Amino acid sequence: MFDTLLNAEHPLTHQQLQDEAITLLTGAIETTGTTLAWTLYEISRNPQVEKRLRAEIAAVCPGRPLVHDDLDNLPYARMVLQESIRKYGPAWMVTRSATRDVDLGGHHIPQGADVVWSPYLHQHDPAFFPEPEAFDPDRWTAERAHLTRGSFLAFGDGRRKCIGENFAWTELQIILATILQTWPRLELTSRPPKAQAVVTVKPDAMTMTFQQQP
Repeated sequence: MFDTLLNAEHPLTHQQLQDEAITLLTGAIETTGTTLAWTLYEISRNPQVEKRLRAEIAAVCPGRPLVHDDLDNLPYARMVLQESIRKYGPAWMVTRSATRDVDLGGHHIPQGADVVWSPYLHQHDPAFFPEPEAFDPDRWTAERAHLTRGSFLAFGDGRRKCIGENFAWTELQIILATILQTWPRLELTSRPPKAQAVVTVKPDAMTMTFQQQP
């Protein structure tokens, strides 16, 4: 990646390279780790979700590692992850700069102004997500998901939508399946974590124990 950046047609400054490094570390590592932590927490406290998820994985790839071609056959795993992302972020605050004067819901936004908005708040709006504090993967079924259109903004939208979205879904599904294939039981050993808004919405403290396959 850095070889590509260093050899770009228009060389990047030291500051630009530093910014790219921070973006990659935040976007490709912390968001994934945080999402998986919250997902494992919710699985550990929702036995029916865990049972259904494990059954799906066992049916698709019994006794072997998950591969990319399996992903389309794991719709429930995708819904579990999407519900975790909806409930916990990972990005709780996003900024944009207005490139022109614009009227936004009756508010005048002048050119050059910084606009701060929260995907976290959008994704907890009861008008689109009934009982927003409940962990309900089935809200992402085909019959219900259309009701949330325009309100799931974890990856942004439009021309500025996250370029790594497809990679993130692939990474999350493969890692989650691998963890569940390796350990048949997950148990929270710390108090229930509290959401802490830093760069991402992360658990303030969380430890789990895993029972390994015999």
